[in-house]
Amino acid sequence: PVHAPAPPAPVPAPAPAPDRGDGKYGLDWEAKGTNFFEDFDFLTSDGNHGASDFVGSYEDAMQAGVAVASGSHAILRAGSRSSHDFKRVTGKIATKRSWKHFLAAVRFTHVPYGCGVWPAFFTLGVGVEWPSGGEMDILEYVNDQGSMTSFHTSKQCKLDPAQVNKYGPMPDANLVSNNYSNYNCLTKYCASCTSLGCEPNKMPLLTGQQWANRPGVFAMERTASFAKLFFIPDADVPGDLSAGEPTPEAWDRWIISYYPFGDSAATCPQPDDIMAPQRFILQVAFCGDWASKVWGDSPTCSRTGPTFNARATKNNLQPGQCRAVDPLAEYAPQQDCCTQFITDADGQYQTDDYLHERAFFNISWFKVFT
Repeated sequence: PVHAPAPPAPVPAPAPAPDRGDGKYGLDWEAKGTNFFEDFDFLTSDGNHGASDFVGSYEDAMQAGVAVASGSHAILRAGSRSSHDFKRVTGKIATKRSWKHFLAAVRFTHVPYGCGVWPAFFTLGVGVEWPSGGEMDILEYVNDQGSMTSFHTSKQCKLDPAQVNKYGPMPDANLVSNNYSNYNCLTKYCASCTSLGCEPNKMPLLTGQQWANRPGVFAMERTASFAKLFFIPDADVPGDLSAGEPTPEAWDRWIISYYPFGDSAATCPQPDDIMAPQRFILQVAFCGDWASKVWGDSPTCSRTGPTFNARATKNNLQPGQCRAVDPLAEYAPQQDCCTQFITDADGQYQTDDYLHERAFFNISWFKVFT
């Protein structure tokens, strides 16, 4: 399960770029330092039906303590309880620009984690309704579950298993959820849907807390024929990247996910069109279609906040208890364990302190090469 965000406002398509994969990349765009947030829009849509109250501007984000940029790093974090019922103030940013073919790299020294937290770093196709333009989830997880990369499209696209695994075993983490349709990227969300997108991932899947303790660079290369995702630990960042002349064809040992659209043309037609020009989005979200629904799957989260009752229904919940609510099936935030913990209306769960320690991105720089 991944978000279905409302499509951002149309962004002008970039000029066509030659296919890459040959290492001839040069810096096209960069966000860093005190001006980090200048080239980002602050988005307010919550397509996850959760407890997020996203601020609508950098000024509002600074005032709410959600976004802070300094000379060395930028912070995007969870804020305080919202004045709106069942919500907490937080941030969701998107690059003003979009790219068709690119190599993007971001250095994180911390990523958000915790019960009720739904962080994501992803790309989204511009100018078309979701998921027609494609969505690539680079980093995404909820509660204390492992993070999975995934790709979502409204088009017919099944990846060739032999090609997916040529950089090492990358099983489809959505295999069971997709009714055993392997590497099927077709996506449609509903309470009973079995088309949730493709998720080739190197194992083991790391939790948000584990990623938060592994500073390094997440990178994505998109060419006319494939998408590759990388994680490079801080100690291993190659000199070519540091010098601004990256050669990702030499980065195979750091690949964490591979999407061979071109080599799957028989079952994934028009591979270059499977992804429209992409914006990059970072968000710290809460609860909703995923984090709320799977609250009871976590031994840690199910013992956090109100008393979790796995057998309760809407009509027999006892005072002081909560249950895991799927907002795609019903609206009941006042009974939802995740929402009650995240909003913490009476301050009894110390959620403000809990999130301040855990729920933030610390970003050194963000670069896009073309």
